Amino acid sequence: MVKTVDKFSIENRADEEIKFAVENVTRHDYDNAVNHIKKALGMLKSIGCMEKYVEYLNILGLVYELDNKESAAFDCYLESLANAEIMRSKDLKAMIYSNIASSYSKMGRNKEAQRYFNDARDEYGALSENTEERHRMWVMFEYVNNAINDRYVALS
Repeated sequence: MVKTVDKFSIENRADEEIKFAVENVTRHDYDNAVNHIKKALGMLKSIGCMEKYVEYLNILGLVYELDNKESAAFDCYLESLANAEIMRSKDLKAMIYSNIASSYSKMGRNKEAQRYFNDARDEYGALSENTEERHRMWVMFEYVNNAINDRYVALS
């Protein structure tokens, strides 16, 4: 019982770190956002909460993209993809493929982008259920990806 409470408490603290990270992103303080996300990732990894770990690792990748650190973003996406593969999580793989596709698209590497968008569609289409939570997650990631794309267009 104590371990369950500790896990719950640690997971809640990790969620709080993500809230702080989001606040920092809205202020364009990407360094502090990265620090908060890394704290959350350490906490989640310590308790073995891998699904949320993979989700937050993707958020870290998106923050790196906002900070024009594409290489670091890809490192996050690839690590999260490896974990999603181990977990056999179609929804996580779909999300990661979508993020990778968006990154390739921003780089003008349309052939690679299309491949990963297709992979995302295939994984998402293979899900047995489409829950409201999953839908909200997709909307959030689409919003962030669009914000990143808008930023790249403005900078060009």
